[in-house]
Amino acid sequence: MKKLIYCLLLLVAILPLIAFPIPRVYVQKLVLDDGSLPQITQEDKKSANEYSLRAWMEAAPEEVISTETHPINTIAVKIVGKEGVMEPTAIVNIQLGNFKRLWQAGDIMHIVITHKATGESKGWTLEVPEGTHLIKKLDEPIVIPPYTKKK
Repeated sequence: MKKLIYCLLLLVAILPLIAFPIPRVYVQKLVLDDGSLPQITQEDKKSANEYSLRAWMEAAPEEVISTETHPINTIAVKIVGKEGVMEPTAIVNIQLGNFKRLWQAGDIMHIVITHKATGESKGWTLEVPEGTHLIKKLDEPIVIPPYTKKK
């Protein structure tokens, strides 16, 4: 009887870990092709107006999160930092825990950013690493549109 009670208590303790999303954030630095900061309009609690961003896991391609349909705490393009304190940096910020399907190490996430004014897009993938810590890619910037016109 004691074993059954211990097993039930253990199950009750573990169930929330299995049933609920595990928060994990992916942060990616963005630059233009000349290395400069993209033009991004900062609005309170909104992603950048100049860009739309979509992301999905390869294992569930029908489940797309987007800056057009989801809140800024789920997916966003924004500027972090402030002159004199930390160099302003354009980033993609995606909360993996907001996908309906629970993410797993080894999952492939597809990300596409589109510059609204030009229609130019840039896509890339990320293999979700082991662990639950922040996935920080500030030393490996992604070059995004608008691209410099070739002469």
